[in-house]
Amino acid sequence: MVIDMNDTALIIYRTASFFVIYAFFGWCLEVVYQAVEHGKFINRGFLNGPYCPIYGFGVIIVYTALEPIKDNILVLYFGAVILTTSLELVTGFLLEKIFAQKWWDYTNEHFNLKGYICLKFSLLWGVACLVTVRLIHPLVNSFVEKIPKFVAVPFLVLFFIGFLSDMTITVLAIIHIRNRVVILENISAEMRKISDKTGEKLFNGVEYVKDKKSIVDERNAVRREKFNEIMKKYEKIRDEKNKTFLRITKAFPKLKLYQPKDIKEQLIELKKNIMDQD
Repeated sequence: MVIDMNDTALIIYRTASFFVIYAFFGWCLEVVYQAVEHGKFINRGFLNGPYCPIYGFGVIIVYTALEPIKDNILVLYFGAVILTTSLELVTGFLLEKIFAQKWWDYTNEHFNLKGYICLKFSLLWGVACLVTVRLIHPLVNSFVEKIPKFVAVPFLVLFFIGFLSDMTITVLAIIHIRNRVVILENISAEMRKISDKTGEKLFNGVEYVKDKKSIVDERNAVRREKFNEIMKKYEKIRDEKNKTFLRITKAFPKLKLYQPKDIKEQLIELKKNIMDQD
């Protein structure tokens, strides 16, 4: 079986092949980095599959824009720094606006811009791109050229079907996570109200409790009823099994996602305070 391609189809084929390869390389790089830093395997990707799309897009953008000047190492390096930093900035900004979460945060790094980018990693991206364009990409390009088209094309079609499915499933799951976080934050807000009222009652002193015992008992009953309502909401969230939620919280530990275990600790403390009033 022979697959003939015109110039446009060939460009699309090569671009798609490069995207798959570098997205996978990027995922491997993230896994190795996390293994060195944390001593365990972490599926660092935004998606479920073994690929990080930002690396695939990043290399394609850098190579397409800078390949004509690859012989000028200085210009190539600073061009790569500018392009990769811009990509990281735009990606981080859009992810936060879309999902209301910051997926990485360089706030603790020197010379950072709102946590989206920082000088240290920008310079490192430049080095990585310099090595990729000058050394790695010629090998990758040669590898792509040698793969029989009748093997590569069906694989690419299947890959992108899976990739788009993965993207859709993950986005829908994250939207669900956002709704879940809102519910958990509402539960936390309700607990704070009950806790504040309980604290106010303690502040008013023992004499008030003695003189207004019936009123206090009635208020305690209302608080217990409200506490039971909160417990039901918590149990519903706790019993949900969301693999994407668990994977993302492991892959991006700095995400400020309110988790059921945080609520549970607050509930235990709140219950203790209410019982102390009875």
